Amino acid sequence: MSAQGAGRVIGIILRAFGMGLGALIVIPLTLAYGLLALSHLAGGCGAGSSGGCEMGAAAVGLYAMPFAFVIGAAFSVIRDVRKPRP
Repeated sequence: MSAQGAGRVIGIILRAFGMGLGALIVIPLTLAYGLLALSHLAGGCGAGSSGGCEMGAAAVGLYAMPFAFVIGAAFSVIRDVRKPRP
């Protein structure tokens, strides 16, 4: 592998890591807040729910984190591999 090829691979890895971290933040927060909004609109949350809705939304956010990182990193790698080479 040439130096140019190695630099390209390192760039792909770093961009994938950055995109994975971005997705790690955005996707779980969106899911958690969306779940809270839907639960409150449906009337299942609110006074007297003893925090069950909030804990459910937090659990969904936590469970989504590894999947969000993988989705973000995979999206970045696919985008970089499909990009035309100079």
